Amino acid sequence: MANRKCPVCGNPLTGRIDRKYCSDQCRYLENNKNKYDAERPILEINRRLRKNRAILKALCPIGKSTVRKEVMVAMGYDMTIFSSLFLTTKKQVYYLCYDYGFTPLKEKGVEKALIITKQDYMNTWDPWKFVNKNNEANK
Repeated sequence: MANRKCPVCGNPLTGRIDRKYCSDQCRYLENNKNKYDAERPILEINRRLRKNRAILKALCPIGKSTVRKEVMVAMGYDMTIFSSLFLTTKKQVYYLCYDYGFTPLKEKGVEKALIITKQDYMNTWDPWKFVNKNNEANK
């Protein structure tokens, strides 16, 4: 029992028998490390979303613009990650990164993106209204 050591810094533990850390600083470091390990995937996704949003914002300074897909990719846009979707009544999909988004276009064989800022009506989107009768569970 006399050879107990702090798991963070290795200093000997003194005082109470159930003490785990030698100081508040070591306790904070250990708890923050555990929290960071658990939240690392969330932090990475948010980092990528923020980068995508910054690219969309840079390419769309006035609320609406059209750019080639290759420009977005060259700037580092990750097409696989977005914060939400919006489906129009014409079945056009907008891939949103927080308050900016885009929909893919193809003009004369050239892949482009129509970039927009998110509108208020996009906040009321209900994905269940597109479920057809065949997808409903049997009663």
